[in-house]
Amino acid sequence: MTNNTKTVRKNNVWLEFGPVLAFFIVYMWLRKSLPDPNTAIYPAAAVLAALSTIALAYSWIKHKHLSGILIFTTVIVCFSAGLAYVFKDPRFVYMKPTVINALFGVGMFGGILFKKNAIKLMLGDAFELPLKAWNVLAVRWGLFFFALAGLNEFVWRSFDEPTWVKFKLFGFIPLTLLFTMSQIPFIMKHGKVKGQEPDT
Repeated sequence: MTNNTKTVRKNNVWLEFGPVLAFFIVYMWLRKSLPDPNTAIYPAAAVLAALSTIALAYSWIKHKHLSGILIFTTVIVCFSAGLAYVFKDPRFVYMKPTVINALFGVGMFGGILFKKNAIKLMLGDAFELPLKAWNVLAVRWGLFFFALAGLNEFVWRSFDEPTWVKFKLFGFIPLTLLFTMSQIPFIMKHGKVKGQEPDT
């Protein structure tokens, strides 16, 4: 993996998660500042949409590269924020992670079916694995995304809005990072870093 690719991926972490952190901060501040705290979700969602769009533009200007995931999530974020504002219904914001994760899950299984393994497309320039191992990873990620979609539905339907907002930052992101780390042993067992000499 080239240094440029590493830099792009490192930056993409901030481009993807930075707007979520800003959403959380703005929401919590507005809950305390607005006369009606129940309206805080709308401007906070607008900030999330705006920063996601800026992150997308920055990625292109800085690296001449756009992550497919970043494009997809930005479109869904803007669309859900717009619907929530127009219809004054925060459920469009609550359900956004459900939609995104469910579609990611479908994409993982669909990629296997149509011989376009999504995990291999994302990590294939960094690791060498047999096709069977790539498919196992895609299945695991697909199931994980479906689990996140179900978890999001459970949280927003079972708890109040501030709890859901907190879980969005302190629940989903750590779970995703932990799951990602949990797959490293499998990758290293069945494959290797590209360019790395096999053990003798």
